[in-house]
Formats: sequence, structure tokens, C-alpha cells
Amino acid sequence: MQTSKGEVAVPIELIDVLADDTEAKAFFDCLSDGYKRGYCDWVGGAKQAETRATRAGKALLMLQRQQKTLKT
Repeated sequence: MQTSKGEVAVPIELIDVLADDTEAKAFFDCLSDGYKRGYCDWVGGAKQAETRATRAGKALLMLQRQQKTLKT
């Protein structure tokens, strides 16, 4: 994991999917630290790499729709 402003630990899986989508990354970057932490904890909290990758893909879809929270 890497840290960004506000010491939010961003999982590498989330960094990877956001690298390919500038609009989703821009939306993620404008979120408050609390919303960022929600995404990062959800993705990075999975124990298995496959689950983290799946969650990162789902997070990307939510960020593309400009959802602040994980709620549907």
C-alpha cells in the first residue's frame, strides 16, 4: 500500500485500476479522506489477492459512477 495526502493507505490494487482511468482517479482524488479511507479499507482489507483485485474492479465501477460511498 502507498499513502497519499492525509495518510490514507491506498492499496496497490486500487492504484493499478485507477491508473488506467483518469476520470475515476480525479474523482477519487477529490473525495474527502474519510470517503477515500472507506474505499481503501474495503479493498485493502481483503485477505486474499483475488478478493482485493475483485473489490478494486468494483470500486472502479463505483468511482466511474461518482459514488462517494460503497452503498448501492
